[in-house]
Amino acid sequence: MIQYSIVIPVYNGESTIELLYSRLESFFDSTEYDFEVIFVYDHGNDDSWAILLKLKSLFPETIKLISLSRNFGQHNAIICGFEHSVGEYIITLDEDLQHAPEDISKLISKLQKGDFDIVYGKYDSLNHSLVRNFGSQLLKRFIRISIPELHPDYSAYRLMKSSIAKATIDMKNSYTFIDGYLSWITTNCGSCIVLHSERQGGESGYTYGKLLNHAINIFVTFSNYPIRLVTKLSIWLMFLMSLFSIYIVARKLMFDDFAVGFPSIILAIGYGVGLIMMSLGVLGEYIYRINLKTTKRPNYNISKIV
Repeated sequence: MIQYSIVIPVYNGESTIELLYSRLESFFDSTEYDFEVIFVYDHGNDDSWAILLKLKSLFPETIKLISLSRNFGQHNAIICGFEHSVGEYIITLDEDLQHAPEDISKLISKLQKGDFDIVYGKYDSLNHSLVRNFGSQLLKRFIRISIPELHPDYSAYRLMKSSIAKATIDMKNSYTFIDGYLSWITTNCGSCIVLHSERQGGESGYTYGKLLNHAINIFVTFSNYPIRLVTKLSIWLMFLMSLFSIYIVARKLMFDDFAVGFPSIILAIGYGVGLIMMSLGVLGEYIYRINLKTTKRPNYNISKIV
């Protein structure tokens, strides 16, 4: 029986995937665990698929290859790997060697001690540029505001029970965010410190523009925070306009020093804007719920399994 399935999305990883597999094999050879490695090819711009085929020919028993029909993105590729894994536990990590395979032992130890459903690798420090580090931290804060249930140490380096991972397979939303899905399934999560190394090859698929787009999609898809913000602002605006209206009416009756028509215009504009904002908030609440229930776009499409 296979205890651990390692799911690795591959996008422009030709210079790292051989060394990554070698380190994974060395780690598991030093343990008593049986394992499999599932590489999900997500159509980059290099010769990753040819190298994966070579690895498969050398290690046919432990490697499974899946090629998607086009680029579907990292999170969809990982979910595809979940569907084809057979291990009791599933590990996800990137192909660029920023996640040290040797740290899997820390994840396993943490999960066993706390009987967690998920254990995240928490980075003591990030080995990106200063600008990228700042952007990553800002993105995480932004996402945590939108999804309060999300574990504060979430990362792409995860160990989880297979039943938890596979529960995400049938989830279809307008935007795929694995950790958002996982936060809907369980809050029994832990974390441990792992090493975050410098990227060993290739370039990250996440440009600054894509990171910003990623954050906006998560914020809109997984959170009702924007809609609730509009609703709350409209309530406050109505409250303040009520106070201001009392002041306008009282001053009009006591001093009558406003220009003709000013009180009625101010009251009409204030209450009108408040009602419009409240109506938008109510409509947004319904649209948010419709969005959650009606999106049925497939997360991925497989062209080949080796």
